[in-house]
Amino acid sequence: MNQQLGSYVKFFHIIRELGDSNQIDIKQKQILKVNFTTKEKKLMNILNDLNDEDEEEIKYSLLNYLNELPKVKQEIQRQMKRTRSSITDVDLIKGVQYDELKFTDTVADMEKALKLITHFHTKLKDGQTIDPKINEIYENIRTLFIQTSPQNIHSPTLIGRGQSINSDINYQIECELSEAYKEVKCQFANYMKSHLLLMDETVSYNTIFSLLKELSKNLLNCDNFSFFVINTNSDIELYQSKTDNIEQIPMDQFIQDELNTIPENKIFRFSKNSSFCSKLMSINYLSSYGLYANNVVFIYHSKQNKQLESQDILKIANEYQLIDEIKNLSMFLLQTIQNAKVQFFSPLSIADMILDLGISFVRASKFVLIEKMYNIVSQAYKIDKLQTDQQEIQVWDTESVFIVFKDQTVTVCFRIYQMNLIRQSDQRLYSEIKHFYEKYLRFIRECFDKSAFYKFFLRSNDSLIFEFDKSGHLLFLSRPIPKQIKSNFNIQFNSLLIHSNQLSYNKIFDQNVVSNIENYLQDHKWKMMKDNDKQYEIFLKIEEKTYKGFAVIFTENIKGWVKEQFKQLESGNQLDSKIKAKIRKQLIQHETINFVNKLEENNPEVKDSVASLYMPLQQLILKKSKSIRDMQNAQHEPKMRKPEIQQKSKFLTIQELDLHEFCLDNQDDQIDTFDFNIMDLTSQIQKHRVVWAILKKNGHLDDYQIPYENLQSFIKEMEYNYNVNNNPYHNYDHGITVMQTAHYFCMELAKTSKSNIIDNFNRFILMISSFGHDVGHTGKTNVFEINSLSDLAIKYHDKSVLEQHHAALTIQILKNPQSNILVSLSQQEFRNFRKGLIANILSTDMSEHFTLLKDFENRPKDFNDCKILSGYIMHTSDFGGAGKKTNLSIKWSQRVNQEFSIQYKLEGELGYPQQPYMKDLHIPHILAKSEIGFLKVIVRPCYALLSEFLEDRLKHCIGNIDDTIQYWEKIVKKGEEQQQ
Repeated sequence: MNQQLGSYVKFFHIIRELGDSNQIDIKQKQILKVNFTTKEKKLMNILNDLNDEDEEEIKYSLLNYLNELPKVKQEIQRQMKRTRSSITDVDLIKGVQYDELKFTDTVADMEKALKLITHFHTKLKDGQTIDPKINEIYENIRTLFIQTSPQNIHSPTLIGRGQSINSDINYQIECELSEAYKEVKCQFANYMKSHLLLMDETVSYNTIFSLLKELSKNLLNCDNFSFFVINTNSDIELYQSKTDNIEQIPMDQFIQDELNTIPENKIFRFSKNSSFCSKLMSINYLSSYGLYANNVVFIYHSKQNKQLESQDILKIANEYQLIDEIKNLSMFLLQTIQNAKVQFFSPLSIADMILDLGISFVRASKFVLIEKMYNIVSQAYKIDKLQTDQQEIQVWDTESVFIVFKDQTVTVCFRIYQMNLIRQSDQRLYSEIKHFYEKYLRFIRECFDKSAFYKFFLRSNDSLIFEFDKSGHLLFLSRPIPKQIKSNFNIQFNSLLIHSNQLSYNKIFDQNVVSNIENYLQDHKWKMMKDNDKQYEIFLKIEEKTYKGFAVIFTENIKGWVKEQFKQLESGNQLDSKIKAKIRKQLIQHETINFVNKLEENNPEVKDSVASLYMPLQQLILKKSKSIRDMQNAQHEPKMRKPEIQQKSKFLTIQELDLHEFCLDNQDDQIDTFDFNIMDLTSQIQKHRVVWAILKKNGHLDDYQIPYENLQSFIKEMEYNYNVNNNPYHNYDHGITVMQTAHYFCMELAKTSKSNIIDNFNRFILMISSFGHDVGHTGKTNVFEINSLSDLAIKYHDKSVLEQHHAALTIQILKNPQSNILVSLSQQEFRNFRKGLIANILSTDMSEHFTLLKDFENRPKDFNDCKILSGYIMHTSDFGGAGKKTNLSIKWSQRVNQEFSIQYKLEGELGYPQQPYMKDLHIPHILAKSEIGFLKVIVRPCYALLSEFLEDRLKHCIGNIDDTIQYWEKIVKKGEEQQQ
């Protein structure tokens, strides 16, 4: 074999195949490479003589060459074969003497024989022709193993401690160790598949609930779980997975007494007469284990006919310091249950969290394996289990063998008595213990690698990956399958088939894709497939030179618009602030569109709820649904919009007020709370007084020297313009409520570390903006204004029509000398005031909701933007009524839906497109569905994000929203039952 390029390639190809088939090890491969590179004489003579021979003959000659090498050159190989697992960090502490070289020679020979037998077995299985003599030897070996298999010999009986141990007992222990390894691996690998339940087109709450129960079953081996949330108001919130209900129960003295005795951050077992367990649904649990942390008592139950094993994580958590893992899982279960009941959820976000939780339990599961091994070995040997550092063990006796299992938190050591390493059976058992532990550590590392790989694709918007195991069954799917890809490749996916193991590639893909996959696997060469003008790639998974499966990755045709923007906007190596702001804005818009598309795709019911009013470009879509030309060609010419009522005389219903008579008193403390209710006020004077009190409490009356006469006129003008159209919802009451809500949010902001973001001047702007944010409202939506070609729509070019009108009218009232409360401001201050007021009011444009949400959500860590924060507080305050307690929230809902019903009827009369969410609102369960969508999709996420920014100071508001959602869900359930 001449040393030309082709010869080099052929030689290295041959030795790679020898290594892949386990006929040579790494050291032998290295010897061949070195000797070939240095032109070792004997090797070169062999290869030159075999230049024209086939590969099998060359392989045979190379194996003979290695066998004839002096033993000194293969000494490293023998050292590597000292134990089956080749562990170096879990060492044998030698208290006895034995002939190591003699023993390792035997092990090396046996392992080499095993590799050769495995190689010929593979060739025979693949139908390849092998030498008849070799085949005869192989058959003789197979017959020998059949005759000496465990099925053909009597099962050994375990003997007591202190007696001599025979090899048959050790063999049984080795079998039990192997089974224990498989059981633990299977239990803690299942969580990797659980996320597939989240990848269907529609994921319901029932899916989430089933997933959580399965997760707790896999990781904790429990059948049900319960949570007692201890609130500060002496109430307890109880959840039970058996009933899947959340209920409020009072804190009685028995529970309080028991709570005082429960240790925090430790796993404990509940007694059957526990006061906590007495509150649960009557179920015969065999055992209940609890954890008290973060003001929550978590309880995990096992059924009457099932006893938790001694090595389950709940039983060993205290000993091995696994409390954090169980606490994180418990909080995840609790928060996911609570949130999934009251808001639309992101399946990918839940899948992401499951990966994080699962991998922490996989790391902890090695202690489960250690416990199982301890229990198995202790059947035949006297064994002590110690938690110590290997360095602390200084004295070794001659009657014990020590095995150390290292970990960063807890290091475990087995001290095994009567184990004599001179005996081959004992050495093999010792080797097996270390082998399975080392093998499990490799499994943990593989899980970490897979988790990182999966998380990358879960967060990718451009790629869709299917990963299959070596049998072709689905292991991982990165996200719900986009409709276009599903349609183009006729993909069939049903997550319910996961448990029956029927999610295989030939059941998921059509015949074209299946053929490409099978051809690819046969060729073993990388290639890119094309089908239906869409690209997908197939990759082979090889780990440690072993085939582990394959992956199919689809790529959606999304242009790299971000990259293009950078090309266009890049200036040298730096970008100025304006360009950065523009890129950030486009990124937010791109993310918003993706979010909304996924929201509508995964939750079809959103389109029929009032939440659709907040979707971007909604006006344009509805406007196109019926063009002006269509209207003109219709049978009945659409009527021009007429005012519903005649213009009232100005100040006709305005009560006279003298602000000089006002002074703060105890009743004004209610203004500083979220429970303030404008509907409790019976006179207009009382309502005017709220506006005055808010300005007074914030110091604005004195700081900006507001003349009382001007303030009187300003309030009168605002009331008149709010109430001029007799709107049920968008009226003076709503304007004051939003102002009071913004005032309350600013008070909570002042209690946080971010209080300096909005200064006094911008707070003043925010108060006046919130008061005037809907002044002059027509009682109709922007969509109606655009479709009717109203004067406002024409004036503002269909862009934020009503919001621009409200801002302009507020400024117009402030410009009037009689109602100008800004007389003390300089011209520059007035311009800044006007700019801030317009920005705040425009932030209430419903079609900009998701953009605003994403903008605030993606704020930097050093966030200090007064404009963005003011706009977000303003926008959230606009939902002030929806965040109130349920009875009050329902009243605000009735008011706004009354306006919707009026508009729906008018749209029908005029021939304009009618909004689906405005139809049949007089039917309770239809109204309830609409409200649920609005609260889950729009209101709750808005409050939750602001609460997080305000250091969790709006939890009570979110609780109100959750209660209201559950109220409407009961209405829906009742309506559906009546229809059946």
